[in-house]
Amino acid sequence: MADREHYNEINALIGTVAKALQIEDKVAAVEIERGAIMIALGEDDRGRYIEVMRGERMVRVYQGAVLYAPGSEPPNHV
Repeated sequence: MADREHYNEINALIGTVAKALQIEDKVAAVEIERGAIMIALGEDDRGRYIEVMRGERMVRVYQGAVLYAPGSEPPNHV
């Protein structure tokens, strides 16, 4: 089943994106497919990260940490 080779990894990525943006997994999956959510990989002095962009919001997801760009924090972010 070559089509399911990376199924768990993709599911984990979608779940991570959804959690960082505080949206449902299903919404994240649809918006990624439509291009409304863009994902890029990067690395800086903190390590490797996944950069997630949704409209004007930008989030960097590191191993064990989520950093929001100014103005991108979710409403209930502490």
